[in-house]
Amino acid sequence: MSGAQRLRVVLLVWKPQVPDDPMDVTHGWPDVLQVQLARDHTVWEPPGVVVRPGEQLVEAAARVAGALGLTSPKARRVLAVDEYPADGDAPAEVILLLDGGWCTDADVIDVPECLCAHERDCAHRRRWATAEQACEADAALTAGLGAAVGATPAFVIERKEECRGWGEG
Repeated sequence: MSGAQRLRVVLLVWKPQVPDDPMDVTHGWPDVLQVQLARDHTVWEPPGVVVRPGEQLVEAAARVAGALGLTSPKARRVLAVDEYPADGDAPAEVILLLDGGWCTDADVIDVPECLCAHERDCAHRRRWATAEQACEADAALTAGLGAAVGATPAFVIERKEECRGWGEG
């Protein structure tokens, strides 16, 4: 990647509605793990990191999992790819959404302090978001979640804009 682009690895960690049958979406879509960085208390997003020069994708995924207090994902599959053009001072970015696997509430512990291996002071907050909340404006996350559970999501990206005026008159 050139200096004008960067590669980001994002982990999709999900919690099925039926833990005994994680691929069953008949009882609802899985919840999606999201983080909120201390520097911006408004944006919730799936956890991810910028890949370091020479770093393997699995190593970057392990860094994300470690920061969350999770074990490294066993499934090593890319679920979706997204791309953002350069915007102001931010470089263009290619995002690989990797399968972080599924877990239960017991697997995601609340860590009082950030486990990231850096020197910045950043406390990550975490939450489980419904699939609809997490995927509201993220087509790659929607496609990735569908690939993770082997089903096509029934919800629509940016539904509010597309459905304006429905139900009127």
